[in-house]
Parts: sequence; structure tokens; C-alpha cells
Amino acid sequence: MTTPRRKVIIDCDTGVDDALALVLCLKNLEVVGITTVGGNVGLASTQRNTRYVTEVTGYTHVPVFAGYDRPMLEPLRDASYVHGAGGLGPIEVPEPKKPLESRHGVDYMIETYMAHDDITLITLGPLTNVAHALLREPRLAGRIPEILCMGGSATFGNATPAAEFNIYTDPEAAKIVFESGIPIRMVGLNLTREQRVTPALMAAAEAIDNDVARMVARLCGHVLARSGGTGSFCDACAVMWLVEPAVITKSLKLHVTVETRGEFTRGMTVCDTRPYAGAAPGVDIDRQWQSEPSLPGKAPNVEVAMDLDQEKFNEVLLDTLRRYSET
Repeated sequence: MTTPRRKVIIDCDTGVDDALALVLCLKNLEVVGITTVGGNVGLASTQRNTRYVTEVTGYTHVPVFAGYDRPMLEPLRDASYVHGAGGLGPIEVPEPKKPLESRHGVDYMIETYMAHDDITLITLGPLTNVAHALLREPRLAGRIPEILCMGGSATFGNATPAAEFNIYTDPEAAKIVFESGIPIRMVGLNLTREQRVTPALMAAAEAIDNDVARMVARLCGHVLARSGGTGSFCDACAVMWLVEPAVITKSLKLHVTVETRGEFTRGMTVCDTRPYAGAAPGVDIDRQWQSEPSLPGKAPNVEVAMDLDQEKFNEVLLDTLRRYSET
């Protein structure tokens, strides 16, 4: 008997790594709908890029909605310096034939979750849309069974020394979501740094004869050219936790809160790792579970990914790309 594929809604700001995450999700999960938000680039580009990816992959039946184009309290500070002016690196995205849905993404999110409580929410960008949905319909906190969030970090940041980009872009939204009571699995910068885009991975994608693999190879080339071999597909790391859980080899249950007022720490995901303090000076965070916290603190509210199997990541990615050649 075939196992039913997990139902998901994806909320994303489609740039280079979101595109690869969508490639993985569309083939391996049941994507009910996709909402878009301003983040890596502006909303006009993120919704267009998302529709483009559904066309390249052949999943044009999946509806795409536009959400909010800016954070709750501040102007958008995008990451076009990372993803390129259009968001997909060297790929010049034409206006897709697939239309954008007329409903607002937050309306879609509220209506869908009020009717269904078995759809995981994947968030790959700033949490603006999700926070607005929770404020407008507080009952959603009891309807969304789980959020898989690419954002934050258990260690240091990239937008600032303390804060990762997705959370830093809209800390108020992130705070609302993290304090909602919805079960959250967080894949932060600390985890995604364990995945590396390599020339070998690009060559393997180039060797696969279909349009999806060719697109992914170009995205690999963009990351390699920009990072010099230290770049990662952050959002793809996150969705792997659902696509193939074995890719995430360690996780810890921690209390996580979002800093919104600190002069130097705004947007930081403050992870209480004290119960997992390493015994050796060279180990900051011990990966072993502990039954009782060794220090007082609030109860864990987030499961935080800590380690990734790079070889397994590549295996699942390349297998997925080959399956796009199937008729």
C-alpha cells in the first residue's frame, strides 16, 4: 500500500535556495498551496519566481498566492546582494503563463487551516504572513499542527553577528509565531552551514537531462561563484526534514525566544542551550539528549536541528532531480 504523502503549505520568499526547496517539496510532498512574501527580494519577484518554478517542474496546478510585501513595522531590507536582482541568480525569469491567485495569501492561509488541521506549514522566509494570519484569526494556533521553519540560529547570525536573515527581517512577526504555542521545528543557520554546494554537486545535476536539473545546476553555479565553495541551500536543508528525515541526524528540544528590542541582538533567536552545555571546552553544545535540564529555565518550545548528513542530502536531491525525467 502506498503511504500518503504529507500535506504541506509553503510560505516562501523565492530566491535561489527557496527554488531548490520547492523542487524537493513538489516532487516528494503533497503541496496544497504556496504563499509568498517579500524577503530575499521584493514580493513582485518572489511571487513571479514561485510561479516560474511551478512551471519548470510541471506542478502548475498548485495555487500560488501573494502575501505581504514588507515586514510588520519596518521597510523591507532584501537580500538581492545574495540572490541577484531578480532573486534567481543568473536566471532571467519571464512572466509566467501560470496566473497568480486573486486571493491574498493570508486569506488563503486562514481559510485553509480553519477547514483543515492536517497540513504542515513550511516557512522559508520572513514570518510576516503567518503572524498576520495569527493576529487576524487566533484560532489558527490550534489548527496548524506543526511549523517547519527555516530561520534563526542556535549559534551566530548572518544578517548581523546575532541574527539570521529571515528572523532579522521581521522580528516582531517571528516573536508572534514562536510564542503562538504551535509546535515548531527550526532549521537554523547553524545547521545549514553543514551543507555545502560543491562543483561535484553542480556537475552531477548538469549530467541529468531535464529542465529542472538544468535549473538547479545554474543555481549551484550562482552559489559557487558568489561564495567560493562555502555556500549552502539553506531552505533545501529545512525541507529535507520532511522529505527524508534521515538527512537531519541530530536535533535538540530547546526554549527559543526572539529578541525584538536589543540594540545589537534584534532578531536573534535566543536558544536556551544551557541544559546541553558541552563538558569539553571545545564543545559549546552537546548533541546528547538530557532527561532533566541541568539549569532552571522555561520549558522547551522548539525542536532545533543540529546536524546534517551531507552525503544523504546530495543523494536525495539527485534522486529527486532524476525523477523529474519520468513521464
